[in-house]
Amino acid sequence: MSDVRPVILSGGSGTRLWPLSTPAVPKQFTPLIGDDTLFGLTLDRLVGVAGLVDAIVVTGAAHRDHVAREIEESELDALAIVVEPTGRNTAPAAVAAALIADPGDVLVILPADHLILDRSAFREALQRAVTLASAGHLVTFGIEPDRAETGYGYIEVGESIGDGLVVARFIEKPDPAAAAILSTDGQHLWNSGIFIARADVFLDEARAHCPEVVEGVAASLPTPATGLVELFDEFGTVESISIDYAIMERTDRAVVVPLRAGWSDVGSYLTLFDVSERDNSGNHVSGDVTAVDTTNSFLKSTSRRLVVAGVEGLIVVETPDAVLVVPLDRSQQVKDLQEAPPD
Repeated sequence: MSDVRPVILSGGSGTRLWPLSTPAVPKQFTPLIGDDTLFGLTLDRLVGVAGLVDAIVVTGAAHRDHVAREIEESELDALAIVVEPTGRNTAPAAVAAALIADPGDVLVILPADHLILDRSAFREALQRAVTLASAGHLVTFGIEPDRAETGYGYIEVGESIGDGLVVARFIEKPDPAAAAILSTDGQHLWNSGIFIARADVFLDEARAHCPEVVEGVAASLPTPATGLVELFDEFGTVESISIDYAIMERTDRAVVVPLRAGWSDVGSYLTLFDVSERDNSGNHVSGDVTAVDTTNSFLKSTSRRLVVAGVEGLIVVETPDAVLVVPLDRSQQVKDLQEAPPD
């Protein structure tokens, strides 16, 4: 059996969940679902996976202490915590991990800020994906659409192969009309952004389709590359490109395994609201909150009393630094609102 090596990508600032998520403490390190962080939940769901070996975590300098603390508190150990001098998207990060791993390791490349509610279903799907990856495929998980989502990429599926499906093509984030078709025709899945591949196969495909990325990352990698690994500044000159663009859309080895495990990328307050517990009025209430004649709203206070009355379908979030009030159906605007200058 192949060793299964988690690769946890923990970059990004999660600005769509501001002010709960900030560049200093992005969403993967913020308790959003109960008392657990998304990073901690990512570690926990891997414990017990057959063949599991120590993880590789890729993060930024501002977050390495968060990573080290979460690893120390978990049941999963780390072979390396790789610190990027500047973020260069997912492909360079994954290439760095693949260069550190043993060639025969099956890499499970996971964003640190996703939520998966059904651990058992995740592990079962992961075992199918590991089998396919061990045979030389580049595997991704696909999520069965339950709405016409324009914020995700889609995967068109082809014929069956083992416990998966051949990837016919990847489709960029669609407009609403296209999303309505893609989400209901039975031939398309959401692209989860989770990838499973043998390290040597992943590097072979990277060298074939983005050789400059591999060369640049290799030049920035110190020796030995275990423990705390601080990449050289040359890493900042590597092309910033995703795994999808750099490799998955170009390879002929792509396979998708359907994942039915309560997946969410927690990419907005609307998606966070969808996976949060609610009271009889349809509200999610957290912290010192009083809600009167209020329905279907996300209400969270972190440092002082919050009182709302006579509203419906709102996001109201209080932190020591800011208060956010915005309709739930405009949650995608939060990133722009956070970046807007004050009047």
